[in-house]
Amino acid sequence: MVGHDFREKLNTVAVATACKVLGQRLSRCGRFLATRTCAMSPLDRILDRWRPRPRQRYALALAGGGVIGGMWEVGALAALEEQLNGSGRGFDIYVGCSAGAVVASLLANGIRASELYRILDQDLDDPLNFRRGAVYAPDAFRGAFRQFGRLVWAVGKKAMVGIRDSVPDMLARAERDMPAGFFSLAALERYIAAGYAARGLSNAFPALDRTLMIPAIDLNTAERVVFGQGELRDVPISHAVAASSAIPGFFEPYTIAGRDYVDGGVGFSGHADLAAEAGAETVVVINPLVPTLADDSCSMRGRGMYTIMEQASRIYSQNLLQLGLAVLGMKFPRTQFFLLHRLALRHGYTSTKEWLAQEGAPLVRRLCVTPIAAAA
Repeated sequence: MVGHDFREKLNTVAVATACKVLGQRLSRCGRFLATRTCAMSPLDRILDRWRPRPRQRYALALAGGGVIGGMWEVGALAALEEQLNGSGRGFDIYVGCSAGAVVASLLANGIRASELYRILDQDLDDPLNFRRGAVYAPDAFRGAFRQFGRLVWAVGKKAMVGIRDSVPDMLARAERDMPAGFFSLAALERYIAAGYAARGLSNAFPALDRTLMIPAIDLNTAERVVFGQGELRDVPISHAVAASSAIPGFFEPYTIAGRDYVDGGVGFSGHADLAAEAGAETVVVINPLVPTLADDSCSMRGRGMYTIMEQASRIYSQNLLQLGLAVLGMKFPRTQFFLLHRLALRHGYTSTKEWLAQEGAPLVRRLCVTPIAAAA
């Protein structure tokens, strides 16, 4: 009984002490609020209520996907523009990786997605009508053949020296003689820079009215860098796009100021975190790199090694993006993330129109300035 009474008394003292501390804190909080309220005149209180709050910021993050992926993104954004019917808010922040960097750089320059869609769909003679020759120019193919010759020579030489070695051993011995990539991105950089100039667009990050961020990976430090920010703000946009598009093995690493860069999609997907950290409350992420679905009657195994590797890359990219967005949702609880990803230009348009009419309705309501009914 004595122990029980002692515990009861101890609990009573603890509760009383906690209530006293809580009361003191509430009292201080009340005095602060009262002082602040009294310090404000009735007119100040009215003005404070109607004082404009900071405008919400909207961001667009575009992943890679090659020429076809870029066309899909254009189609998806054209559908979004049409759904908003001219009453939508523009994006304040653009993040683009690899092929998405090309599209993002044009949008940040004020080119509308509907205009890009028309240029591509009608195959117009326009500097913005991207063609494969921009990357795979004749000189690029000659360079690729030279690099392929280096590869064959490197493996063949080591095979002659150590004919009893296994294939992995021969490849390991030949590694230093292998090329850094088959194609150079110099042709792409020249094409983009010429296109900007022909259309009167800016090739400088500081000259843009909107925020543009183009991520890439520093090959030697394995760190992500963001062109358009900090020390990399003065790098020409065309060079940043080329650096972010350097797919390892296929393209040579792109060199800027003595640093070698590779595709921004290496180890990352979407880069939506850059938009959230820049203060965006709404982030639209478009990812054209999704796995291709095939039934048992047409297994992907029979399509060859390249198809299998491509499928594995798409699975990795999609899972990485979905996991990343789940983490970002917890890290930035006030930021709303919208992910668009479906199976070229017209398909991106039609599938996005269907998505906007159903699951994407909350996004339309957020972006629409006037009521939805008026925009329909």
